Amino acid sequence: MSSRRIRYGTYPVVMGAVVLVLLTVLAGLLPAWPTFVIVAALGIAAVALLERKQPFEPRWQVDHGDQRADTLHALVNLGLLSATAYVLHAFATWLPAPGLWPREWPLWAQALLAGAVLDLGLYAMHRVSHRWAWAWRLHAIHHSAQRLYWLNGERRHPLSALLMAGPGLVATVALGAPPLAISAWLTLLAVHLAFQHANLDYSIGPLRRWIGAAEVHRWHHKREYEDAQVNFGEFWMVWDRLFGTYLDAPGRIGAEAVGLRDEDVPAAYAAQLVWPFQLPPMVAAAFETRLREGYDHLQRGDMGAAFVAFEHAHILGQGSTAPHVRGHVALLRWGWRARDGREILGQLARLVGAALFTWLWVPRGNPGSTRVSAFAVRPIPPELAPLLDRGAR
Repeated sequence: MSSRRIRYGTYPVVMGAVVLVLLTVLAGLLPAWPTFVIVAALGIAAVALLERKQPFEPRWQVDHGDQRADTLHALVNLGLLSATAYVLHAFATWLPAPGLWPREWPLWAQALLAGAVLDLGLYAMHRVSHRWAWAWRLHAIHHSAQRLYWLNGERRHPLSALLMAGPGLVATVALGAPPLAISAWLTLLAVHLAFQHANLDYSIGPLRRWIGAAEVHRWHHKREYEDAQVNFGEFWMVWDRLFGTYLDAPGRIGAEAVGLRDEDVPAAYAAQLVWPFQLPPMVAAAFETRLREGYDHLQRGDMGAAFVAFEHAHILGQGSTAPHVRGHVALLRWGWRARDGREILGQLARLVGAALFTWLWVPRGNPGSTRVSAFAVRPIPPELAPLLDRGAR
């Protein structure tokens, strides 16, 4: 097959074949199970094989020590999302039907509508995952890949996968979308995501303005975080164009241009699951330094300097449960040494909150002492702000 045919024929031929099979199922001519699974597997396999024939970047063909973890991510996340959709539909059968879904439409039209709702939810939560620090730590696993290839589309922390897809799934089920329509769209999306991240030299021409193919999605994986806030769409580029995040720039994303600039994410799957809940290395080092300084001051009886160091340590450690708890333990010890009953009682209460709820929400920059409300959001001290802003990305 010539390079030109692969470049311009791959996406329409493979995705066209997938759509044809899905329409056959929706027409009742084939069973959904196991047809959806087979067509998704064959479509993804076609992308993987074509990568070997005509790679976009030859250096991305080499295993970077990521393929084992990416395979586990794919198996876990596809199973998790399928189970979530099944549970939501089972739950929906216990509730009164809202009557909002156009069930009189042909099933193929209902699948398109379900896809639009799901895709809008994915776009919105993708933006959230880049905006909120705690969500970014989960999503950063996806961006940590040092290469782009067919398996990257499912390289996601399971909690990030649920965060991204959950609201759209809940919305489509709550509106009354039939399971067959949702499953058909998710099958199509699974093959599309393989194309979206593929190390394949292909083009969809002007359609890239409306469909999130690799040639526009690669800009979203740029190593420079500031330049990667574009092309969030999973399937449609409509949302990016509507909300001003679309980019179709001249030039090419090279082999060294993707990944994370300031973070080192471990290669092992289990280590990646734990990584978002640990402090970034530079923040962790600064936390340990401030904590050590605080205890040194406390031992010498310099209560003012100890208090400031412990508050800074608390601010640095807020992003992870264990350091957050240690920050409150330090302030508790300060209160005990100072014979400050209010501080002692306040820190005992805050220790419980830090142990149970750090994962949910922490007031940004809160110094952690009882001189400030436990729910107050405070400005980050200027000397800590560059470190925390960089560590969050």
